[in-house]
Amino acid sequence: MAALPLLAVGAYVPALRGGFIWDDLLLVQQNPLVTGEFTLGSIWFRTDFPLSTVVLWLQWLAWGNHPAGYHAVNVALHALNALLVWRVLRRLEAPGAWLAGALFAVHPVCAGTVAWISEIKNTLSLLFYLLAFRAWLEYEAAERSARKSGAYALSLLAFVTALLAKTSTVMLPVVLLLWTWWRRGRVNLRDVARTLPFFALSLGFGLLTIWFQAHHFIVGPAAQTESFWARLAGAGLALWFYLGKALMPARLNLIYPRWTIEPADPVVWLPLAGAVLIAAVCWVFRHGRGAEGMPRPAGWGRHALFGLGFFALNLLPVLGLLDMHYLAISRVSDHFQYLPILGVIGLAAAGLARATGGRGLPWVAAPLVLGLGFLTWQRARIVADEEAVWRDTLAKNPASWTAHNNLGCLEAERQQFGKAIEHFSAAIQLHPRNAQAHANLGKAFAAQNRFAEAEPPLRKALELDPGNAETHRQLGAALAAQKQLTEAARHLDEAARLRPEAGTLMELAMVLRQAGQTREAVARLRQAIKLEPNASEACNNLAWLLATSPDDGVRNGVEAVQLAEQACRLTNYQDLVPLGTLSAAYAEAGCFEEAIATAQKGFELARAANDRRFAGILQVLLKSYKAGKPWRDSP
Repeated sequence: MAALPLLAVGAYVPALRGGFIWDDLLLVQQNPLVTGEFTLGSIWFRTDFPLSTVVLWLQWLAWGNHPAGYHAVNVALHALNALLVWRVLRRLEAPGAWLAGALFAVHPVCAGTVAWISEIKNTLSLLFYLLAFRAWLEYEAAERSARKSGAYALSLLAFVTALLAKTSTVMLPVVLLLWTWWRRGRVNLRDVARTLPFFALSLGFGLLTIWFQAHHFIVGPAAQTESFWARLAGAGLALWFYLGKALMPARLNLIYPRWTIEPADPVVWLPLAGAVLIAAVCWVFRHGRGAEGMPRPAGWGRHALFGLGFFALNLLPVLGLLDMHYLAISRVSDHFQYLPILGVIGLAAAGLARATGGRGLPWVAAPLVLGLGFLTWQRARIVADEEAVWRDTLAKNPASWTAHNNLGCLEAERQQFGKAIEHFSAAIQLHPRNAQAHANLGKAFAAQNRFAEAEPPLRKALELDPGNAETHRQLGAALAAQKQLTEAARHLDEAARLRPEAGTLMELAMVLRQAGQTREAVARLRQAIKLEPNASEACNNLAWLLATSPDDGVRNGVEAVQLAEQACRLTNYQDLVPLGTLSAAYAEAGCFEEAIATAQKGFELARAANDRRFAGILQVLLKSYKAGKPWRDSP
């Protein structure tokens, strides 16, 4: 029992030292419970995987921005799942049950889930999926009605919990009927009736997920534009792809090349035809040989149909027949088969156990488990590292525009804007309608003060995704830098409307002030302070306008003093800018002694910091105050 979690942890040691990749920080820092969009009581049925969101929020409270804790939880859940795989298969009296748990613990395909923090959705949902299946087995075996009812209720509750973690577990009721057929060789109406509550839950959660994908995740162009027949042929290809990776986990990738499928080509139908043919052969051999007049025992075909059926049924939601956001990137992904692979692993372990007669199994199992464990260790090291995973992705899939875009972001964070621009340009060349890459290219140019070059890609990004607040903000800033103040204000105003933030409102106020619209600038700064009362910069900027505006209808010395004092308190009276603003506010309020003292203190701090520019500004202010005049900005 101790060996399985030890194998799992040993294989994923590199992940424990890994960081955040791809959308990990998005799900952690922008978790709706972290941002306050939802509360613990309101989140249920308001997101696609609320239980996983809650668990990520709890981890945020525990670890914050430190990835090690998140990785440890994911590895621990995977180790627990490996134990449950063993116990469930043992309860089914399947040969090689422990070997199946060990193979699952160290299978490299699982690294795409276990070493990726975001995919706690998989590890958590599988835990409750297996508990639901285990409770169903107890329900079937129980004789006393009280114990039977308790096991049924527990199975139903665990299934609801699995669905709340991730709705790809919707196929459990079909699997329960498949298990009934595997055990008895038939399924009757009573069996179907007992699973009806499970089917009702699957239908409800499935429809909810389809709605979420259509209205929240798929923004802009459709993820898939193919016809139903192209999707059906693609499902056959995907099925064999996943089976191949399960049996031969070589050249694993985070993003595989996206196939182009022409349904008119007869070749693309061969995989699906092959799957149907294998299912038919297994059906023919579903019965073994038995004594005359006795029920026929299960044949190898029934066992194969159970294992492969479990595999195919649980893959069905992700085979591309339904729209999913990820399918715009690739038709397949390793993390999609974290649950389905159990069917192949269980079948393979049982086959090895039967083939070796039991006694020879350790001699086959030991090198197999150790070899897979080594491959998983290598894969986990790559998946858990942001730069390594994207360079590995490009090495195996040079056409991955997503990898180019994300590598560009990494280079931009390092201030390597030349390399970042190369990656963003490559991403756009590979996928011209990629709004994010256009926006990132514009931001990279803007970071180098190349605002005229930043403008075209930012405009293209808005053409593709007109509702993106950040792109409106970036374009507004680029236009403002080129003194196109009217259009800059329009884009910043739209950014503030789409996503009200204090920073955006402060930028808008600055542009409005430059355009001579001081009253509008004051209104925007008031909105910023209302959103973020402790924003020292917003308090300072509003205080400055109220103290120094040439517009008599704008100035208010008393309020300017209050706001400037708030800005100074927030910066512990050590920031030169709020001190200068406070001196101007005192002067507007007629308190020239306080104005002179405050400006003098700021001057001494500026001189101590060798800030000649600000010391010069304060000298000009001091001269005005000593003459008994408040400072006035030029119109």
